[in-house]
Amino acid sequence: MKLLEVILKQAKKEPERIALSERGRAYTYRDLFAAMGQIKNQIDAEKSSDRPILVYGENDFLTLASMLAVSATGRAYIPVDAHTPKERTELILQASKPSLVIISTRDQEINNGEGTIEFGPHFQAHFDEAQPFAWESVDLSQAVTGQETHYIIYTSGTTGVPKGVAVSHDNLLSFTQWMNQDFEHIEANQFLEQALYSFDLSIFSIYPSLTTGGTLVTLSKDETNNFKHLFERLNSTEINTWISTPSFVDICLLDPSFTQAKHPALTQFIFCGEELTVKTAQKLLAQFPNAAVYNTYGPTEATGAVTQIRVTSELLEKVSRVPLGYAKPGVHVEIIDQELIIIGDSVAKGYFENPEKTQAAFFEYHNEPAYHSGDAGSVDEDGLLHYQGRLDFQVKFNGFRIELQDIEAHLLGIDTVEKAIVLPKLNENHKVTALIAVLQSTERFPDKKAERAYTKGLKKELLKTVMDYMIPTQFVYQSDFPLTNNGKIDRKRLTTEILGG
Repeated sequence: MKLLEVILKQAKKEPERIALSERGRAYTYRDLFAAMGQIKNQIDAEKSSDRPILVYGENDFLTLASMLAVSATGRAYIPVDAHTPKERTELILQASKPSLVIISTRDQEINNGEGTIEFGPHFQAHFDEAQPFAWESVDLSQAVTGQETHYIIYTSGTTGVPKGVAVSHDNLLSFTQWMNQDFEHIEANQFLEQALYSFDLSIFSIYPSLTTGGTLVTLSKDETNNFKHLFERLNSTEINTWISTPSFVDICLLDPSFTQAKHPALTQFIFCGEELTVKTAQKLLAQFPNAAVYNTYGPTEATGAVTQIRVTSELLEKVSRVPLGYAKPGVHVEIIDQELIIIGDSVAKGYFENPEKTQAAFFEYHNEPAYHSGDAGSVDEDGLLHYQGRLDFQVKFNGFRIELQDIEAHLLGIDTVEKAIVLPKLNENHKVTALIAVLQSTERFPDKKAERAYTKGLKKELLKTVMDYMIPTQFVYQSDFPLTNNGKIDRKRLTTEILGG
């Protein structure tokens, strides 16, 4: 069955149930299908080619309806957040050459005030609630199915040119079925939709929610950027399933109201997008002792996530790094030359119209689709997957090969260290001349003498768990860490701020 058909079946059961809740406004499943139909009619009227359609908008109802309307026409949608810098948006337009652009935001110049973008053929999506709607008018006969591309999400390429990951309908169907089966079953489930629709973490909420008749609780850019507005919304909204990056929940844990007592309906937390540290997991379990906490792992190229494990206090006592978990049905992971190779039905179709990049990353392994993750790891005798850092975060320093994220993990094992990033300093010949540890600590330093004393103690503590050649050359202390729009620690910006480029 097509994903849209599953969503339609749920919508007909409870048409007045809330499908999506924004700040100050909620929309029912009837509204969702009515809006989809109107936008689909707008698409059909354009008589564009079968090429993908780019949806330019925010985390709101109209953008969601636009993406689903594109799927109903049998085309792939390309989600681009309206706050994306103009230059990147234009690069995506050049790379994808969409047949049409749907603008679902109310302000076409929202992209950081950088000026108007030349979209080419486009229209402004709208929803007229006064128009009559009948379920019999819903036509899903042309909807995306099978190996057809469901969506294309653009990730950053090493050359600066974005790469479009083409995910098939069946990739997404397998992921959604797994999410609906292997995690907590909650009636009338209300999912936090914190991630941008242009970030694949958003599919953790969108499709599991809509295929089970749940409610998406979307956060606006203002709410994710403004601590006061964020907690006004969180404290006035019931959420059952929390989905975010670990860095985003770290921010929320700073607020004393973020507790089980204040949020008794919060039943499960699901994390992906970056490493969940033991420290963050311990804090979360202390604040929400009755909630289920899941760590998941998977790159965009493997449709969101391919492993999961429930994180408990007992597990955290046994490990120094939170395991990645066990592979989902339809997927298995092999370790080849230290690298995690993802194999099976979650592996995407490749990079859209980029055969060179596709050939370098995607391949067949024993007649199954496979993907080079670029992550180092191991699998134990029980099939549990363990993470050992990015292969491209390995550097050679003073003749020794060092995994930067390994040092970070050991720094985070020290009680007073809240966050840790280790950056390599390079000379003009691209040789590593120093390792810079950037830290957020619970300690406060009245002067440089106190800071030096603390650093000396840190080095001493670190020497208990790492080799002496792994000790950072310099320690830099920050009050907070910059985050990307996707809620991850912004390593690139941090590098620029600390090392000047």
